[in-house]
Amino acid sequence: MNFRYLKLGLAALLFAGTTNSCSTGPDPEDIIDDVFTFPAKYCLTINNGINDIVMNVNAIVMNNLDTNKDVIDDEIPDGVTPTIYRTGEVIDSVVIDYGAEKTISSIGGKFKGKVVVDPADEKLQKFEIRLQDLEVNNFDVTGAFNFDIVGDVAGRDFSVSSSTVKFSITDSESNVTEFPVTSFEAAYKYVRSENDDVDYVDDIYNIISDIDITYPTGAVMSLTNQSDLLYAYACKNVIGGTALFTLQDIGEGIVNYGGGDTVDNCDGDASVTSQGSTITISL
Repeated sequence: MNFRYLKLGLAALLFAGTTNSCSTGPDPEDIIDDVFTFPAKYCLTINNGINDIVMNVNAIVMNNLDTNKDVIDDEIPDGVTPTIYRTGEVIDSVVIDYGAEKTISSIGGKFKGKVVVDPADEKLQKFEIRLQDLEVNNFDVTGAFNFDIVGDVAGRDFSVSSSTVKFSITDSESNVTEFPVTSFEAAYKYVRSENDDVDYVDDIYNIISDIDITYPTGAVMSLTNQSDLLYAYACKNVIGGTALFTLQDIGEGIVNYGGGDTVDNCDGDASVTSQGSTITISL
C-alpha cells in the first residue's frame, strides 16, 4: 500500500460520500469500505494484540506469584516456558518465553520471543512488562507496559498503561511500516469463570480502554469504549460490547464486537458502522 497519498484519498472519498446524494454517486458502503477497512483493521488488530499480551501476563504470572516452582507449568500451552528468577525468596522477574526458533500458535494468536515481568514494589502490586524480540500475529512489538494489580487478589482485577509500545510489520520487500501506540490505558475487571473453577483458562473479563495509534500517514487512530467490552480468555478475543473508532481528519465509526456469547461470538469478527454502512473485520 502506498501510504503517501492515503490520507488525501480517504478524505476525498468521505467528502464525496457525504455530499453527493444523487443516485449516480459513489456507493456509501464502498466508500466506507475504502475509508475504514485498512485503518480499522490495523487499529483493532493492534488493540487485540495488546489485550492478548497483558491477559497472558495476568493469567500466567499473576496467578502463580505464590508458587515455589522455578518454572510455571500449570495450564501452560505446549512450547511456552514461564520461568521465575529469584534472589532468595524474592521474585526478581518472571520471563514468559514463547520460543525463538519459530512462531508458535498459543493463547490468542501467533507469538514468539519473550515477555519479561519485573516487580516494581515489594508488595507485588505493581509491575513493569518489558517486551524482548516479541512477535505477535506477524507484528514486531517493542516497548513496555505498567501493570498494576487492583485490589488484594492477584490474577483478578488489574490496570495497564503505556506510551512506549510500538507495533511494526515488514512486507515481502523488507519495507517496515510502524504503528506507534502513543497512549494506552485500560482497566480489566474479572467477571466470572465459565465453569466456576479456579483455573484462568475460561475467565471472562470486562475491559474499559482507550488507545491512540499513529497511522503511517501521520493521522491518529483512536479506539474508545462506548460500553464495557467483554473479553473471553478461552476465545482470546473481545466477544461483546461497542467502541468508537476515530481516524483523525477523516471520520468515525461504531465498532460492534458482538453480543457476548462465548460460542456465537468467539470467532473474532467485529463490525464497523459509519454513514449508515457497515463493514466486517476478522481479527
